[in-house]
Amino acid sequence: MATALSAVQQFDAPAERVFGLFSDSAFQHGRLVDGGGLDPELVSLDAGDGTLTVVTRQAIPASVLPSMVASMMSGIPVTARTETWRPDGDGYVADFSVVIKGAPASLKGTMALANTGAGSTLTVNGQAAVPIPMFGGKIEGIIVEQVSGLLAGEETYTRQALAAG
Repeated sequence: MATALSAVQQFDAPAERVFGLFSDSAFQHGRLVDGGGLDPELVSLDAGDGTLTVVTRQAIPASVLPSMVASMMSGIPVTARTETWRPDGDGYVADFSVVIKGAPASLKGTMALANTGAGSTLTVNGQAAVPIPMFGGKIEGIIVEQVSGLLAGEETYTRQALAAG
């Protein structure tokens, strides 16, 4: 069974301006560092043929993992996140995936960045999957909780970047 993730972020800027930040390597790197992961890395940022693909990697500090999860992991877990954006009307949509290396866990879904009035809204929908009998659902819940917190931090960082101009 998979556990659903849903988040909505509001910005006081049009989708095109927010997407411009997503296309900026300095913004992406700053967002990673602000997120608090270990050894954050912008692996690649590729724009071409109307798409934007962003690949990031960072380790998760063992101190933020519940002991049950930490005991199932060998070493420090590293996440690889890929977002593939494309235009959609006057906004943008993306497929995303987060893979936790060394663990049978993943998070996949879609994002939509759309104009709403004078600003824009980013809607994130995904599903965490951990195919481990008895414990999988609990671990999925932890993944969704952690990613929801990360997304809230990214919303704050993006708002600050927009306000800074």
